[in-house]
Amino acid sequence: MRVARALLRRSAAQSGQLAAALAIATVGCAALVVLLVVPAAGIDRGVATLLADAEPTAGALRVETALADDTAAQEAEFDEAFASALGAAPLDVVRAVRSAPLAVGVDGAERQLVLGSQQDLAELATLTAGAWPAGDDEVTLAEPAAVALGVTVGDTLELPHGARTIVGIWRALDTGDAAWFSETLVASGRLGDAVGPVIVAESDLAGLESRPRVTWTLVPREADANALGQLAPVEGRVRAATSGLASGTSYAVSLSGELSRTVARAEAAVASARVLSGTAVVLALAASGIVLALVGRSLGQVRALEAALLTARGLSRSRAAVMALVEAAVVVGVGTGLGVGVAALFAASAPAELQPDAVLGAVAAGLVGVVLLAVAGRPAQAEQSGRSVAETDSIVPALGMVGLAAFALVTAATVPASPVRFIAPALALVAGVLLLRLLLAPGMRLAERLAARSTALLPVLPLRQLGRRPRAVASAFVVVALAAGAIVVAGLAAGTAAREHEAGVTSAVGGQLRIAFTGTDRDPVSAAPYARLEGVTAVTEVALVAAGSGSASLELVVADASFATVTGAQPLAADTAAEPLPVRVAPALASRLGVGLGDAVPLTIPGERSPLPAVIAQIAPVPGTGGGGMLVSRAALADRLPPEQAALVVDEVWVRTSTPEATAALARAVTDRPATMLTPAGADSLAVAEAGVTATAVAAGLVVLMGIGGLAASAAALRRLRRGEVLPLRALGVGAASQARGRFVELALTSLAGIVAGAVAGVLASLLATGAADVGGEASVVPLVLTAALLLGVLVVAVIAALAVSRDAGVRS
Repeated sequence: MRVARALLRRSAAQSGQLAAALAIATVGCAALVVLLVVPAAGIDRGVATLLADAEPTAGALRVETALADDTAAQEAEFDEAFASALGAAPLDVVRAVRSAPLAVGVDGAERQLVLGSQQDLAELATLTAGAWPAGDDEVTLAEPAAVALGVTVGDTLELPHGARTIVGIWRALDTGDAAWFSETLVASGRLGDAVGPVIVAESDLAGLESRPRVTWTLVPREADANALGQLAPVEGRVRAATSGLASGTSYAVSLSGELSRTVARAEAAVASARVLSGTAVVLALAASGIVLALVGRSLGQVRALEAALLTARGLSRSRAAVMALVEAAVVVGVGTGLGVGVAALFAASAPAELQPDAVLGAVAAGLVGVVLLAVAGRPAQAEQSGRSVAETDSIVPALGMVGLAAFALVTAATVPASPVRFIAPALALVAGVLLLRLLLAPGMRLAERLAARSTALLPVLPLRQLGRRPRAVASAFVVVALAAGAIVVAGLAAGTAAREHEAGVTSAVGGQLRIAFTGTDRDPVSAAPYARLEGVTAVTEVALVAAGSGSASLELVVADASFATVTGAQPLAADTAAEPLPVRVAPALASRLGVGLGDAVPLTIPGERSPLPAVIAQIAPVPGTGGGGMLVSRAALADRLPPEQAALVVDEVWVRTSTPEATAALARAVTDRPATMLTPAGADSLAVAEAGVTATAVAAGLVVLMGIGGLAASAAALRRLRRGEVLPLRALGVGAASQARGRFVELALTSLAGIVAGAVAGVLASLLATGAADVGGEASVVPLVLTAALLLGVLVVAVIAALAVSRDAGVRS
């Protein structure tokens, strides 16, 4: 009983260190749960945003065929086919019917109208006047069509099946919604000379001279990261399910849309974001574990004498271990509970749902923390004097971590679907830090020998201390190095995300808005209507040609000088038509062709019998070609081709604007021909990547905080360990100020070495795990702030430690 009371009094006496362990457990478990839950919710929101922002024809699938005489039977057949093909995939099926342009009487004049029906129109549009139809003799039409026709509610249209009264005028809530599939009529009300759509009863579409077309648009709704696996095979299944429906009829069934490509882009972004969030989790756990072990080690040093007294009173080793385990369980258990509670509050405000797996992960981490605190808190034994023995306990964990990191990296490279890839970068970072830690003692001893040539006490004394007993500051080195490595990983992750965002937008969009048209051979495209739109600062007319060079196919961009004002890439002019055509080639294409600057290449243009001689004048990115392609001047190409050549026909307009989404909406409203409009939001994956980048930044901030705390704990332990040296040094003439300066140098050198080692390990980990080490412009702000915080924290801890040594030397003297 007396022993138990003594143990309780001992715990009360060390309440400050136990409170520090409680705080570490709380912060570590809260960070673990938050980093498991919040980034996952952010990734889900990013996937939903990515799919919603995709260009309508890239964010959905559309099945189209002719409207059958028995529409009910046709609809039932297709509904059954969709049910078997879609399964549990989160897709809405939106059915619509559109007629061919019909000659219709409007206010005594004949106009071309497009009639149709639209499923869920009330959910896709809002009424601007009137009401929704209540009978088959009532119709509604889009607001742009009403303006073009000069009609309003109450007017009458003479349709093939009789007079119909306009009872409502509506406007699409979002003309860029995938459910409309970039339908020109909905946005502008015009399609060539035709106006529409006029939404009529289904019976008014039967018996028309030209059979209407019926479409089913498959639109992802409320899709998250887990739904991508269900969406990926949908296109193939729908194609297989609907292909048989056309057999036995004279009507073909077509499938259009690039949803599968968008889903693949989302899957790649999710994988990258999960790698970053997994890295954040491992970094947070590693930092928390190391600092918790430091606090436990500090407890062990303080309790060394008390442990000897308790043993003398009859406390057995087994009972002491059980009591230490109970103490650790109480401290870490309370910290784990508080951490989960804090994380739940944070997740609710994020918003994110607290998952049971995250709570179980926190409990498991808490159990590991209990063992870690109990083992590290064992009463300290006399420090071994042999250097080789002192280094052995560092080599074993370093080699073990290197093996684990190597396994993770190899597995991630050979089995991309393996979940190990999510933690490979963090394991590589920790392994690099532990490996570089082995160089601390030899490096300090070498520095000591170099410094020994001087007669000054500094920096010989602190270097000799570090070289003789590296274990005393090894933990400080590791926590500071881990903090520096986390900052580097976070900075490189942000830079890589920024680079990939910029490269993705440039390769897909070119400028800020890319408008692609069909039917340009019959109706040439002009950029003039789009140059007058609000917010537009430059436009350029572009022709995209499926060309070739030798056996390689390529995408040829044909543009004039205005191309540079939109994209920054200047088409190269030729002096005469007799010389080879100068071209700009993307690096990926140059590598595929095996050519360099000044090399001659044949350029095959569709419709031309002989290839054109061309010369590589530039090797640089070609906007709008997906990372590979070739850029030529329209004037230079026109000098070498007949005027009627299709390669010279403009089929796209690229726009520079400060408000891409708003400009795209305005462009849809003035377009009277089928067109797709791609903006940066529809081409990048930043909405998903930001979740992982934010997670690494938060983890880096936590690791910096833990690193500063760990350095402080190491400094306190070092003070207790070296307290017996104060008087001998004072007797040898080393005053309090000199001892303080020595301790400052000792901690500063250790921290500096840790920062350098952590930076090297962070770069290597990023290169090995992701193959990227880019630093973005604005993306580098967070790492700079964290670096400043780490340096300031190291300086403050070193100064406080130096003042403490000065005080000890002054008091003891």
